[in-house]
Amino acid sequence: MDIQILYSQIIIMFLLMAIGAAAYRVGIVTSAGSSEFSGLLMKIVAPCVIINAFLREYDSTMLSWLLQSLILSLALFVLSAAVVAVLFSKKQENWADKQMCAMFTNNGFMALPLLQALFGDDGVFIGSIAIVAMNFMLWTYGVMLLSSATKTAQKIDLKKILLNPGTVGFCIGVVLFIVSPPLPAVFTETIGFVSDLNTPLAMMVLGVYLAQSDLLTTLRDRAVYAVCAARLLLLPLLCMAVMLVLPLDPAVERVIMVSMATPCAVASSMFAQMFGTNHLYASRIIAFSTLLSAISMPLVLSLYTILT
Repeated sequence: MDIQILYSQIIIMFLLMAIGAAAYRVGIVTSAGSSEFSGLLMKIVAPCVIINAFLREYDSTMLSWLLQSLILSLALFVLSAAVVAVLFSKKQENWADKQMCAMFTNNGFMALPLLQALFGDDGVFIGSIAIVAMNFMLWTYGVMLLSSATKTAQKIDLKKILLNPGTVGFCIGVVLFIVSPPLPAVFTETIGFVSDLNTPLAMMVLGVYLAQSDLLTTLRDRAVYAVCAARLLLLPLLCMAVMLVLPLDPAVERVIMVSMATPCAVASSMFAQMFGTNHLYASRIIAFSTLLSAISMPLVLSLYTILT
């Protein structure tokens, strides 16, 4: 992992966030506009990024990387769920939102641009399965967690697990990768142009979210620091320790490490609003963890590079 590229990319990402925050402050982008941009990212741009990474000739080695990444991602999410259940028990206020924020990573908006910069299409190729794994955990474990907090019965919706944009994009990509059909340049170039929107648009949308957050209130809440410490330091270091002792392909390890080092997932706030828990509290944690990740991600990933 090239540390110089990592630091440069993180600086670029936060400068793009600053542009998004400034655009919101001066009224160029509104709350409604940022919500629409977010929908564009999740439903169109992110799937195109994944599909673009799969537009290559079939390679059995890369298929084995996908399988390793799937198993590893699911295992690490299960491990994270067990750890945060102990750290943020049901006796605490907003315990479900704390667990959701600590457990789920921003492996889409934050990870994909980093993976593209550090490892190119190979990184996005391997990292796409981490998004699928997280979507599965969100719509199963996440739904059960929030339903327990609100004491409402919620059925697990298989349609949303299988037909969300990230999973659909991944499935289309896998088919194109395995079949490797000859595709016209007009198709591949269009997918490429749309996928190029991911980094600037995702970072500016995050910047708008940061500008909307009440950071002063967040700074006075000690519990927020505990959640951020779990998400940004404890869990990535624990995942790192697990990966260092397992006989995994280094390419898979590097990509999953980047995904697990990212801040809290924006989906945690979206699910909190959907199921009636404290989504404003979750939003503050997400915003604060995103700011702190400017320091934590380089430190964690630099340590990983040294140890490997």
